[in-house]
Amino acid sequence: MDIPTTAPDTQQTTACRRGGCGAPLPRWARTFIASVMLITAAAALVTHDLLAVWNMQTRLELDAVHMAAAGVEFLPGAPARATLAAAHSAALCGLSPSEVVRAAAALDGMSFNVTVRGTAPVLLLRLLGVARVNVTALATAKVHPSATSPKSGGPMVLSDGRSGLSVGMACRHGARSRGAARSTCGGFAA
Repeated sequence: MDIPTTAPDTQQTTACRRGGCGAPLPRWARTFIASVMLITAAAALVTHDLLAVWNMQTRLELDAVHMAAAGVEFLPGAPARATLAAAHSAALCGLSPSEVVRAAAALDGMSFNVTVRGTAPVLLLRLLGVARVNVTALATAKVHPSATSPKSGGPMVLSDGRSGLSVGMACRHGARSRGAARSTCGGFAA
């Protein structure tokens, strides 16, 4: 004789196997959770894009300063050699020739100007139809007539081209200006 088993324990076990244990969340709670997840994902994508652009800008600014420092070392006497030194510094910093827009001595022969351009790897903007974000950085290194030659250990002054701020930099032989940082990108100490 078969006895149907409709005991409460059996019904609960069957319901749990189907994924129905517990009361379902109300619709407003599910909507709220989905909204929070969507907003968090969008904020993460926007943050990624902003940081990618900022990182590219910072990297290009540093590389431009290193190139300008390498080029100004040979001014005012050898502008062609200054351009070669800047190109060598760009290669050592990891810049491709297509990223260097301009690297040349000024007409007066007392400053070296560098312009570099790169593309930031963005995600959200690509999804919205913007294929790429170009980032440009400028740097100018100037030789002051009152400064001694960098080959003899004297200081030179670097400027980022946008603000009026100048940073004292020392030559690669080890002499340092007060407050100057030391860097080796491009093979030239700055």
